[in-house]
Amino acid sequence: MRAGTIIGALALAVGAIAPGAAHAGARADFRQAFTTTVPSASTGTDTQILYKNPSDPDAKPIPVREEVFTFPEGTTWDTSVVPDCTVSDLELELIGPSACPPETRIGGGEGDTLMTGFPGAGESPLDFDAFDNDEGARLLGGSPPLGPRMATRAIRNGLTVTVEVPRSPGGPPDGESALRKVHNVFAPREAGGRAYTRTPPTCPPDGIWTFTAQFTFADGVVEHDRYDMPCA
Repeated sequence: MRAGTIIGALALAVGAIAPGAAHAGARADFRQAFTTTVPSASTGTDTQILYKNPSDPDAKPIPVREEVFTFPEGTTWDTSVVPDCTVSDLELELIGPSACPPETRIGGGEGDTLMTGFPGAGESPLDFDAFDNDEGARLLGGSPPLGPRMATRAIRNGLTVTVEVPRSPGGPPDGESALRKVHNVFAPREAGGRAYTRTPPTCPPDGIWTFTAQFTFADGVVEHDRYDMPCA
């Protein structure tokens, strides 16, 4: 009886060529990186998060309510590169990923994205897909046939991407499911010399691009994490 569905961050991503430095918090191990170390280049992104219970790393995590990701200064997006998915959230939930044209998909889970609903019951795979729209992305997560699909949105404002994580039914002690592991990969996309996502125009003198994340949990705790990615 593992119930539920929860959408994972959206932040967007595939591992950096060189290893970076994570500054993990008590509740989340966070890693977010571009797929290239080259400045001013078309890039994808790789986002990996491991949610932990601060009292017991083997226990069910406290559900996350909001994820806010801030990209390095100088990162740019051109959403005209990818067509928009314009169906309603309800259509997306009822029909599934096929509700959006395939060319609108910009990324998704890597197959090791997990959620947990009941302590000691292990983790369940979580399907995750992201589709383009002008404000950021449409997100769809689910673990059929265990639970329904749930849609939400990633809203981009400047360098910041905010994801409101829907509540999902589950087991004790809180009657919810919770994200355990997020691994979302977004490949580079180009059209007519334009890049959907482009790395900053320069590599800073310290050779580091810094990604930050703010996680707000169901008990009101807010955690701030960062990941330093080497650039060329």
